[in-house]
Amino acid sequence: MAQYQKNILYICKVWSVSTDFKSLNFLSRLLPLFISSTGLSTRIKRFTLLRSPLGNKTAKDQFERREYRSYFTLKSQNPAKILAFLDILTYLNGVKFKVILQEKNVNIC
Repeated sequence: MAQYQKNILYICKVWSVSTDFKSLNFLSRLLPLFISSTGLSTRIKRFTLLRSPLGNKTAKDQFERREYRSYFTLKSQNPAKILAFLDILTYLNGVKFKVILQEKNVNIC
């Protein structure tokens, strides 16, 4: 009779958003090479402000705000690696994260 050894695979999915492209690029350099990452589309929000709201309606300032987004996953059997990775994420300024942790049972004969 074969004995089954139960292994747990931890999966960490992270979505990141930043208005500063340099900080998001710095994040990609911190990631180990075995993490799969995907760059998502950039959200652009444009808005116009009236310079003098009482008289001159043609005096307007136009601004643009860009949000750079990315998605990456980390798979490991050691939960300490994932916790160390999440600890690194707390030191990045100007980057917002959404993190989902999952565990998956893998049976090995």
